[in-house]
Amino acid sequence: MVQDKQLSSPKEKTTWRKLFWVAKLVVTLLIVSYIYHTFENEQKGIRDVGLVYKTIFVQKHILIISFILILVPVNWALESLKWQRLARKAVPVTFWDAFRGTLTGLAIGVAAPAQLGDTIGRVASLRSHDRLKAIGAALVSNGIQFYVSIIGGGLGLLWVGEKLGLDPLARSVLNGLLIVLILLAIIIIIYRQKLTTWKTKTVFLSKMLSYFQIIGQYTAADLMVATTYGSLRYLVFLSQFVLVLSLFDFGLNYANLSACAALIFLAKTLIPAVNVLGDLGLREFTALFVFKQYNLPTEQIIAATFLVWIINVLGPILIGIFLLWKYKWKGLK
Repeated sequence: MVQDKQLSSPKEKTTWRKLFWVAKLVVTLLIVSYIYHTFENEQKGIRDVGLVYKTIFVQKHILIISFILILVPVNWALESLKWQRLARKAVPVTFWDAFRGTLTGLAIGVAAPAQLGDTIGRVASLRSHDRLKAIGAALVSNGIQFYVSIIGGGLGLLWVGEKLGLDPLARSVLNGLLIVLILLAIIIIIYRQKLTTWKTKTVFLSKMLSYFQIIGQYTAADLMVATTYGSLRYLVFLSQFVLVLSLFDFGLNYANLSACAALIFLAKTLIPAVNVLGDLGLREFTALFVFKQYNLPTEQIIAATFLVWIINVLGPILIGIFLLWKYKWKGLK
């Protein structure tokens, strides 16, 4: 038996290496396709956007632009600390492992719907044979960021909601949805420990449940620390967006700019299916809708959202592609 295993092992390893190579190639092509389509969609207004950039990339804005760039690694470092805190409940994780997994998950995330790609990238990057136990941790991490954005967007809605021109029924439905989502989060938190004792005789469900039992193992302190990281990350991202908007001299105070940015993040959060090939398009559409009340130039709004995407998404995605090919995932069998 030992000899058979030893003889077959090299062949199995070779097969798995080929499969993972093909998988990485497919994912890379999907990511490149995403980037290509994004720039292709921007071509119609690229000349106007380029002219706008010439007016903001000037010496007086050097400090602000430099600070925006500095916040990029801070943003993803906070996300990595959150992921490390949650994932290490399942497997040992260093900060750099978490950082690599975060960027790899970001890259793969644009090649798969919703949070599927992000979860696959993060979990697969863990250096452990028990990495699948961290699937629940990935769901909690994304869930925390989801609800931080929901609360931030809700505050933004309270601040400038009346100026959006929404139909009363539509606004009531939106408010009701946010309330239901928040109540659902409270229920999940209260009953999360039930997952550690829930038993089922169905083999498939039992196997799936083993991946999510980690959710019930988190203490209040674990969730509080992770939520703090998530909140700080949200504030960093919000600050980046507001600073970019401030470069265009829109004449709005920081409170209104922050509320509008929060509403853009809220739309991005509530419509995750658009992530596959329309992340930037959704942000632009929402930004134009939110800022229409202020009669701001369309090309400047598009330029602002495009710049935020380039700085905070495109750069990390390219790094994620590099990490995807550099790291050899072992023990996934």
